[in-house]
Amino acid sequence: MRIEPEISGVNVVLLGDFNPAIFTPAWFALHGLLPESVADSAELHVAHQQGTEFVAEWLRLQVTVERFSVETLQAPHIRLRDLVVRIFKEHLHHTPLRAFGINSNVHFRVQSLTERDRIGRALAPVEPWGAWGQDLGLDEKQGGMTSLTMSQVAPQGRPKGGQINVTVEPSYRIGKGRTGVYVRVNDHYAIDNAGLGTAERLIELFEDNFDTSLERGNGIIDHIMSLAETKEE
Repeated sequence: MRIEPEISGVNVVLLGDFNPAIFTPAWFALHGLLPESVADSAELHVAHQQGTEFVAEWLRLQVTVERFSVETLQAPHIRLRDLVVRIFKEHLHHTPLRAFGINSNVHFRVQSLTERDRIGRALAPVEPWGAWGQDLGLDEKQGGMTSLTMSQVAPQGRPKGGQINVTVEPSYRIGKGRTGVYVRVNDHYAIDNAGLGTAERLIELFEDNFDTSLERGNGIIDHIMSLAETKEE
């Protein structure tokens, strides 16, 4: 990436039917999914039939009866792929699964408010808004783009129901709400008519496409970063 993000993370979400109570740090250690030292030092926030959440070194896990989510803010991100594959291929292969998402999130800082607004103007030009649009100056007091999401429905080569969603917003975690930019790339895979064998096919799709998904997401993010640059005449 042409601008080093100050915050960068990868999040994997699976949709299905889960038993949240089993996903404790002790369960991960018992099955060799996390080292015992990592599991022992984990911060277990909650663990019951409706939801489990813990943080263990590089990993944050949140599980409800319909949603399984793991996230890391630390490279190498490949650890997430390996962990999810081991959980649902080796230990919980009978778990009903319907869809998954591979999500890249970054907060990066530009040099000025003008550069941040240059990105906003490129993605959401004010000219189509007529006279009112001309009042949206390069100043947060006058307004401009606050959030934009673009979606690609049914990307070629994947099962029906998949899509890629990209959201760009000002970041309020860095840059004091002025020079930070937040980008999220959601790469969603689903299989229609979920039934016998769906979970196995989804995990195969996940394993085969994880690296490609992150590469595509990084390319999208890099392009958005490039919009902050002044174009040579």
